Amino acid sequence: MQFSRIHGDLERDYNDFEIASTFFSQGPGNYRDVAQNRRNDVLFNPRMGSFNVKSFLTFIQADAYEPLTVEAVVFVLRDLSVCKYIALRSVGEADGHRAQREALTGILNSGPFRPGQLFLLMEEQSIDIIISRQEFIDAVAAAAEYFPMAVYTTGFWADHWTYYVDLIESYLSIYPDWEERIMFDESLPYFFSPAFVLPRKKKYVLSTSFGGTGKHVRQLESTKADKEGKRFQKQFISNSTGWYDFEANWQHDDDGNVFRSSPIAKLLLLGTLKFATRDAYGMGIEYEGGRPGWDDANNGLVGMLGSGMPETYELAVLLRYILSVVTKYERDIIVPTELGDLVDNVNGALITLSVQPFNSSSVKDTVPTALFDYWDTVAGAREAYREETRITFSGPTKALSHAHVASFVKTWLAEIDKGIGRALLLGSQGHGDDGSSGITPTYFSFNVTKWQLTGATDKTGHPLVNAKELTVNRFPLFLEGPVRMMKTVQPENARDIYQKVKASPLRDEKLGMYTISASLKGQSFDMGREMAFAAGWLENQSVWLHISYKFYLEVLRHDLFHEFYEEMTSGGMLPFMDPDVYGRSLMECSSFIASSSFDDPSVIGRGFLARLSGSTAEFLSMWALMMIGPKPFFVEEGTGELRMQLLPALPRWLFDDSDKTKPPSASFKLFGEIVVTYYNSRGKDDLFRLPPARYIVTLRDGNTFTIASPSIPSELADKIRRVVFVASIDVYFE
Repeated sequence: MQFSRIHGDLERDYNDFEIASTFFSQGPGNYRDVAQNRRNDVLFNPRMGSFNVKSFLTFIQADAYEPLTVEAVVFVLRDLSVCKYIALRSVGEADGHRAQREALTGILNSGPFRPGQLFLLMEEQSIDIIISRQEFIDAVAAAAEYFPMAVYTTGFWADHWTYYVDLIESYLSIYPDWEERIMFDESLPYFFSPAFVLPRKKKYVLSTSFGGTGKHVRQLESTKADKEGKRFQKQFISNSTGWYDFEANWQHDDDGNVFRSSPIAKLLLLGTLKFATRDAYGMGIEYEGGRPGWDDANNGLVGMLGSGMPETYELAVLLRYILSVVTKYERDIIVPTELGDLVDNVNGALITLSVQPFNSSSVKDTVPTALFDYWDTVAGAREAYREETRITFSGPTKALSHAHVASFVKTWLAEIDKGIGRALLLGSQGHGDDGSSGITPTYFSFNVTKWQLTGATDKTGHPLVNAKELTVNRFPLFLEGPVRMMKTVQPENARDIYQKVKASPLRDEKLGMYTISASLKGQSFDMGREMAFAAGWLENQSVWLHISYKFYLEVLRHDLFHEFYEEMTSGGMLPFMDPDVYGRSLMECSSFIASSSFDDPSVIGRGFLARLSGSTAEFLSMWALMMIGPKPFFVEEGTGELRMQLLPALPRWLFDDSDKTKPPSASFKLFGEIVVTYYNSRGKDDLFRLPPARYIVTLRDGNTFTIASPSIPSELADKIRRVVFVASIDVYFE
């Protein structure tokens, strides 16, 4: 294994043994500093900083789903000589310590471990070290390989893949010059879950309708534990520890090798499978994996043959990114042959569909024959692909030329646009909603109106069927649909979406906030558990902070600055809510706020279930856009050089003007370390993406650099993103 530390244009490689030696040779007084620098490398060095991106892309499975639970990374030390060296320096060279040295060497060299497990095993074997635990674990971490870990549970969530492009774009906002290497030159495995998604013929079940008045077809038990997959994994149990080796988590080929692809190839696999999972009307992506999307209270949609528009909008984002990458770098993509065959089958079905054109202006409830046949063909190809890759890839690969990929991705994007058009024509439908709002629907479901018995039954004895005709069902408005749609449109269209949402039943006028859904009155209990809640409570028409914060984030992303700050300061966001109404600290997010639809007026506006996950993450994204800008680092066209530019979006009222000897100022810490101070000499002007006039960069050694330019040149920009060299940046707007 090789580690690299980059300093300017100089790249130096260290092997495991040299890194471990470096830690111990500097003496206990100094190598804590070295350890801290290595932690900074992990966070900010392009090669090590890309670990999170690669980790999450690793979790993409061959079937384009992901495991539910992401666990802490594990460490692996394969080189026995490195393990012996660490044990020698940690336990001591005395003859009396030989048994402990050998025991520690064995532990370090016995497979994957986490720090807690490592210390526990050392404790159980009475291994005493002569250095501090912190120094010991720093040395181990420096020499070890890192592997992401995850655990499959029950079913596959429909939206877990929708955050990949966000993660990639966040990384590229700091390291845009590493995009080609990250996308094409890395090699990642595929996560292997011991379960698989059943084909339609094994999960479309004929059963009694909810009201007991007739029969209907439902999608039940969508996933199944794979006994063959479990047997395959058992060959990777370590005899020395009894644990699964980390290779048990990865998909192999028929020759027993871990199958790997470049990140861009994995993204293409993901995009292909999701494109092949669009519903029969080509609108939403089907909830066929047993679990719904972000709004998990709609868990009944899975059984209703439901589909989601949010995932469709995210698919458009993903395919646009793939298109930009292959167009920019003009490199072929190497994919497993099974995926190449699926791409051919999808494109062949599209050619057949184009021979039977469908007029979107005549959208009706019954899915037209041409679209149904396309859906049936592509779904069958998807199911065949999944069966071929259920345990292993065969091994051979196929090169897809960049021109070919660009061509069919453009065709797929055009088909997605057609499906979005149909969704807007069908509209939403709910209490007081006639579908004329112009807001994208979020969900659809499908009734099987004609079917054919397969002759088989499920495990409960219900007949299994093949669908032969489908009709579409509509649902009330949900906030997630327009929020995700905003990620795909230009600023002028985003403003239109914002205004329509603000004028819709999704806005709680009394609170000045946005609810997760419009009224669900009259909806079937088949939808899911949200129907068990009172209106205004939990996922039934309450203010769900996470999705409303996503909405505000998209408003800010599209430079709707006045609208964003009006929403924030009028009480839509913390900390501008009324604490007496909110009922808890304004520094603490809640899962949801009881909306004005709730019957008890004393509860309306109160936050429930303290939560520090989704809404906090969205707030941090908003904070970064406010304080830093969307792409602080960029590659200059023409020269190809790295540059940095800070483009905040800050209103005048956020600046401190108490010091009359200086212009009004606002400060924050970049990367948690570098003090950045903005000086606004533009009078009452808001700083809404205005380029700076000059910068003063102060290094930690006391040297200062003045840049009389809107952007910072390459050498200084690189020092800034390495963090450890820079103390402060003063930015002047004049």
